[in-house]
This record gives sequence, C-alpha cells and structure tokens, in this order.
Amino acid sequence: MRTLRTYFTILALATLSSLNLAPAAEPQIHKGTVVSASNGQLVLKDASGKEQTHLVSRETKVTINGRVGRLEELKMSTQVRVTTEGSDKVVSIATIDDDKYLLTAN
Repeated sequence: MRTLRTYFTILALATLSSLNLAPAAEPQIHKGTVVSASNGQLVLKDASGKEQTHLVSRETKVTINGRVGRLEELKMSTQVRVTTEGSDKVVSIATIDDDKYLLTAN
C-alpha cells in the first residue's frame, strides 16, 4: 500500500512539473498619435517622438469614439491607446477620448 501511494505521489509530481504554469504576461499599454493605419499595421508616435509599429490582426478590437471601428478608420494625428499582450500581440486599439465613455458608463 505504501509503495502504491509513493508511486502515485511521484506520478502526480512528474505530471505537475511538466505543466506550463507560468503566469500570463501582463498587458502593456502604449499611448501615442497615429502616423498611419492600414494594411494590418498601426504606426504610432509616442510622447518622446519615437515611432512604434504594431501589427494588427483581425481579432484586434478597435474602438473609435466609443464605437466598434476598423483599423483603416483611424485618422492621422488621432490619439490612441494600444493594449498588447506578450511581446507584440495587439489586443485592442482605442481612441483616447474613449476614456470619457468608460467613465460615464459606470
């Protein structure tokens, strides 16, 4: 009985150690002004004047003035907030004025 218990304990520990239990990457927020937005790419200029290019997928949620939008609808010089996960996966893009919609929705 003791041997069987030891066997199952070792088996359970081996199984748990093989699982990837790493915590999910924290979302990153990037704010800037739109330089261009087309062909699955968003180019921003941040507060320091540095340009950042983000690849945008079909799954990326785009919100313009509190409404669902498309990447191509973002106009040059519009202030936006880009949320990414991991190193470069763009999860959402929202115009900065959407902050007021978030505050009034509560």
